Amino acid sequence: MPRAKLSDLDGYLTTSHVASTFELSPYLIKARIEDGTLPPASRTTDAGVLLFDDAWIAQARDILASVTPRKRRRSASVSSHVPTPRAFLGHDLGEAGWLPNWDQVVGYFTALADASDRVEVEVLGQSTEGRPYLVVAVSAPENLRPEARQRNRDALDRLWDARSTSPEAAAPLIDEARSVGVILATQHSNEIGAMLMAMQLAYDLAIAEDGAALDVLANTLTLLVPSHNPDGVAMISDWYARWLGTPHEGVEMPWLYHPYVGHDNNRDWFMQTQDETRLYVDLHNREHPQAVFDMHQMGRFGPRFMVPPFIDPLDPNQDPLIQQGFSALGSHIAQRLTAAGKPGVVTNAIFDNYSPSLAYGNYHGSVDLLSEAASAKLATTVILEEDDLNADYGIDPRIRAWNQPLPWEAGSWSIADIVSYDLIAARAFLDHLARNRRQWLEDYSTLARRSSARTEKPYAFVIPPDQRDPRATAELLALLQQGLVEVRRATDAFAADGITFPAGSHVVRLDQPAGPFAKTLLEVQNYPDLRKWPDGPLLEPYDISGHTLPIQMGVSVVRIDQPLADDLPLQLVTEPTAAIGTLAAADGETTAWAIDARSNAIADAIQELHERGVSVVRAVDPSPAGDVRPGDALIAIDAITEAALRDVVELTGARARAVNIASGSPVLSQAPVSLGVFKPWTASIDEGWARWVLEDYGYAYETLRPADIRQGGLRDKFDVLLIPEMIAADVVDGRPEKTREKDPYPPEYVGGLGDAGMEALRRFVADGGDLIAIDRSARAVIDAFALPVENALRDIPADQFSCPGSLLRVVVDNTHPLGFGLPRETAVLFMDGMVFTSADKDVTTIARYPRSNPRLSGWINGWEKIEGKSALVDVRYGGGRVVLIGFRPYFRAQARGTYRILFNAIDRAGQSDSTFGAGSAHTE
Repeated sequence: MPRAKLSDLDGYLTTSHVASTFELSPYLIKARIEDGTLPPASRTTDAGVLLFDDAWIAQARDILASVTPRKRRRSASVSSHVPTPRAFLGHDLGEAGWLPNWDQVVGYFTALADASDRVEVEVLGQSTEGRPYLVVAVSAPENLRPEARQRNRDALDRLWDARSTSPEAAAPLIDEARSVGVILATQHSNEIGAMLMAMQLAYDLAIAEDGAALDVLANTLTLLVPSHNPDGVAMISDWYARWLGTPHEGVEMPWLYHPYVGHDNNRDWFMQTQDETRLYVDLHNREHPQAVFDMHQMGRFGPRFMVPPFIDPLDPNQDPLIQQGFSALGSHIAQRLTAAGKPGVVTNAIFDNYSPSLAYGNYHGSVDLLSEAASAKLATTVILEEDDLNADYGIDPRIRAWNQPLPWEAGSWSIADIVSYDLIAARAFLDHLARNRRQWLEDYSTLARRSSARTEKPYAFVIPPDQRDPRATAELLALLQQGLVEVRRATDAFAADGITFPAGSHVVRLDQPAGPFAKTLLEVQNYPDLRKWPDGPLLEPYDISGHTLPIQMGVSVVRIDQPLADDLPLQLVTEPTAAIGTLAAADGETTAWAIDARSNAIADAIQELHERGVSVVRAVDPSPAGDVRPGDALIAIDAITEAALRDVVELTGARARAVNIASGSPVLSQAPVSLGVFKPWTASIDEGWARWVLEDYGYAYETLRPADIRQGGLRDKFDVLLIPEMIAADVVDGRPEKTREKDPYPPEYVGGLGDAGMEALRRFVADGGDLIAIDRSARAVIDAFALPVENALRDIPADQFSCPGSLLRVVVDNTHPLGFGLPRETAVLFMDGMVFTSADKDVTTIARYPRSNPRLSGWINGWEKIEGKSALVDVRYGGGRVVLIGFRPYFRAQARGTYRILFNAIDRAGQSDSTFGAGSAHTE
C-alpha cells in the first residue's frame, strides 16, 4: 500500500509513530487492533494507511495500562531461567577435546526455545539419514509471534515481486518489515566451529539486555541453521571421540562427511539434488532473507580468517548491488574483528564468486557472504611455528598488507579461537542488518525491481517440446521452478525472435524476480581471460568455468534476443514439472515394444523391467521404418501386457512405442549385471555422486573397499567394476601413513589397492570382466595394465593447455554400445582431465574431440593439443574390456546429457549377441 499524502497526516500519527510512542513494534500495534485489544484506527486512507489521532492515543494508553503486561525480565532473571550451554551440555562451547553429537545440538536449542520467548526451533524436515534439519529463529518476542512472522513473510514477498508492488506501496512495507539474516553455520561437518558458535550466539541473544543486542532483536529476524549436514555432524562427533587421546586424535575421516556428496553439499545450490539442499532452499524461498552468512573453515597454515570482498571474477548475473554488499558486510566484519584485536583477518583473497553452485541467495536478492576460519584438528589445539605458515592460498599470512593489516604471528590455534572469531563476525553481521534495516530492505526492493524491469537481451529462453530427453527436460524445468523461476507454457503456436514455436513450448522470461537465476543457468558462460601475469597461465576459477545447464543436460534451449510481444499465448505453469512417460501403440502388425534410447529414462526402465522378470534386448541397427534406433530397448509384444508397460513408462518417464521387428533381426540381449563400485579410504566425492546417480536410476551395486579388491576372486562375483574419478595415487597408494599436516593416520585406513589390488583388477578383466575408469583414475589403470593408450596431456604444462571445468564438444559413434542414445555431437564436462591417443587395433574410439575449438561454455587454452584425439575409448584386454572415460560423465548430477555413457558402460557387461524372435530373444 502507498504512503499517506502529507495532507492526510495533518493531526494524525502513523503506525510507526504510535509504535514508538508505546515502545512496541508496528506489528504488535496492528495485531492488537486485529484481535480487538485496541480500537480500530481513527482513520484509514483510501490507500489503506492506518492513521491515529490524540483521542485514539489516550484510549489506547488506558487499555494498555489495564492489560497485565509481560514483565521485562532483567538479565539476572533471564539468566536464571535460560540454560547456559555448559549447564545443559556439561562442556563449554569451544572446549578443547570435546564435540557434541547432533542429538545434543538439537536438545540444547530445544531447551533454549522452551526457556526463552526470544528463540524458536523449527524442524524443516529430515536429513538424508533421517535426522532433524533445524532452523532456529531468534528475535524479539513480538517478532516471533505467528501472525508477526507471517506478516513479515508477506511483506518481503511483496517486495520480492516488484511487478505487483509499486515504489509507493513498498514504502510502508519497508517501514515495518524486519530485515532477515540467515547464518548458515556449518555446511561442511568437519568445519565445526560455526555450529558451536551458533549455540553460543543464540544463548547470548536470549539473555541480552544491552542496547546493541536489543536493537538486533527488535529490528532483525535471525535464522540460524546450526548445520546444513546433520548426518555429517554425527559422523564427525563419533570419529573424533573414537580417536580422542590417541596419536590419531583429530585427523580427517576416511569417508565422506555427507552420505553421498561430501564437500560438494555446497556445490548443489542450483541442481538441488540433496534432501538438505531442498530443505534450505524452501526456507530461503519462504523467508526472503536480505543477507546470508555462510561460515566455513579452511586449512591451518594460512590466514586466520577470510571475509569478502571476493577476488575476481564475479558472476555478471549477480546484481552489482549484491556484489557491493559483499564488500560492505565483509569490510564491516573485518573491521570489528580487528577492533577486537583478532589478528590474521584477510579480505579480497583466495575465493571468487563466479559459479552459482556456490550460493543460492546471490540470485534471489540476498547477499550470500562467505567466511573461512583457519582450522585446528577438529577440537584439538594445534601449535604452529612461523615457518609452518605458507602462502598456498595466494597470500602470505606473515606479511602486513592493505587487505591483511594485522598479521597473525603463529602460536596455538584452537576450536575456542574459531568460535571466538566466528562469534564476533556473526554479531557484526547482525548488527549491520539491524542498524541499517531500512537500507537493507530498500536494497532488497531495488534488486527485485531491477530484475523485474529488465530491458536488455536476452529477453527470454524458449524450451521447445520436441526434445531428445523429455525426462532431463522436465528435470531442468522443475529445478528452475524450485528456484522461484516462473515458467510459462504456450497454449498455441507463437513467434519470437523470428522463430515460430509450437504449442507446448516452455518460455522463461528474464524480466521476473528470479531472472538472474534463470539467466546464469541457461546462458553460455564466457569465462574472462584473467592471467596470473601477462601471457602467463590462467588465473583459474575457484570452481568450474562453464556450467550451462541446457548443454550439460542435453536439452535444446533457444535464446531470444528480441522483446517478446505482450499478447503471446502463454500460461503460467503452477504445478511442478514432472517427466511424463508415453506409450504409443501403432496401427498394423507389431512384434515389439521399443523404449527410446535417447532419454536417460531408458536406464531406469530397463532396471524396472529386470525387477519384473521381463526379458529385454537392445536394437543394433536402425529399422527400415526409422522408428527404431541403435540402443533402443526392445521387449517382445507378448512378454509384457500393455498395462504393465504403461506402468513402467509412467514410473520412469520413458518413451515407448509399438514397432515391427522382423524375426531373426540382430540384437543384443540385455541381462542384469552385477556391479561393484570402488570406494577408497581417501573419500572420493565422485564416488559419492556415482552412488547417488546409480541409486536414482535403480542400479544395484556393491561397495568395494581396497581390501575387498585385494582379496581377488572378483570375476566370480561381478560382471563390471567402476573406479570413480580420483587421482591415480588414491587408487594405487591410497591414504598415506601421515596426513598432509604430518599427523599419523590410523593404520587400518592406510593404503590403496597396491600391486595386489591392481593384479586382482587385471585378472578380473582378463577373465572376461568389464572395468570402467573415470577421468584421472584411468591413469592408474593405463599404467598398471600397460594398456596401449597414452594420455596426450600428460607432459603438457599448464601455460600451454588448461581447461578448468568447461563444456566441450565431442563427436560420438552412437552405433557403438557405449554411445547408444547419444547425439552425434555431445557436450562433456572436462576438468583438466584425460585425453587419449592410440594406434592399437584393440583400442576403439567412441568419442573424440573435433578438429576445431571444442569449447561450448567456459574456458579453454590450447585446444589444439586435443583436436582429433579421443575422449572415450574401449580397450580389449584378455577376455574382457576396459572403458576409459577422460571427462566427468555424471559430474555433480549436473552432466545428465552424458549419464548414458556411464549407464551404457555398465549395461554392456550384460550384453551378448542375439537375434530377435517372435516373443523371445534367442541367445546365440
